[in-house]
Amino acid sequence: MPQRSTPKAQDGPHPTARRRELDVRPLLAAGHEPFTEIMAALEDLGPGDVLALRAPFNPRPLHAVMRRRGYRHSVSKQGPRDVEVLYWRDAEAPGPPSHTPGSGEPPDVAEIIDVRGLTPPEPMERTLAALEHLPSGQALVQINERIPAFLIPVLEERGFAYTVADDPSGYRTTIWHRPA
Repeated sequence: MPQRSTPKAQDGPHPTARRRELDVRPLLAAGHEPFTEIMAALEDLGPGDVLALRAPFNPRPLHAVMRRRGYRHSVSKQGPRDVEVLYWRDAEAPGPPSHTPGSGEPPDVAEIIDVRGLTPPEPMERTLAALEHLPSGQALVQINERIPAFLIPVLEERGFAYTVADDPSGYRTTIWHRPA
């Protein structure tokens, strides 16, 4: 008769881990992108802590961003338009890479593109096309009415550094080549 294995700590967060709760459903309902708030909540997490995120859907693009930062996740549906996602790091997992997006000073801006009012995927397509010609040591600024949640994993995958700032004109995403 096969024996059941006992779950290991790495199969999920430790049951006694401190939970940091963040419900982004009201932000999304009001038309706001919650990416900045989610990243700020990560700053409050200590070793072994868990971010318990509540959203109206499974935020798949966010999983890729979090995975690159060393986080694992589990998803559970709590009810209609209510999903809880737990994000945690295993005790032995390294912290975020030293080139964490948003770290360091961006170089001088070579180009500004305004993608407000464009429908997806055009903002991402225009930004990626502009990045193909971005000189090393220069930055590209994308102005958008929302945080470019689908663009961010692509930037990380392609080795770009970036910052996202909220200002009166919308969200300003500054993108540059990560130093070698």
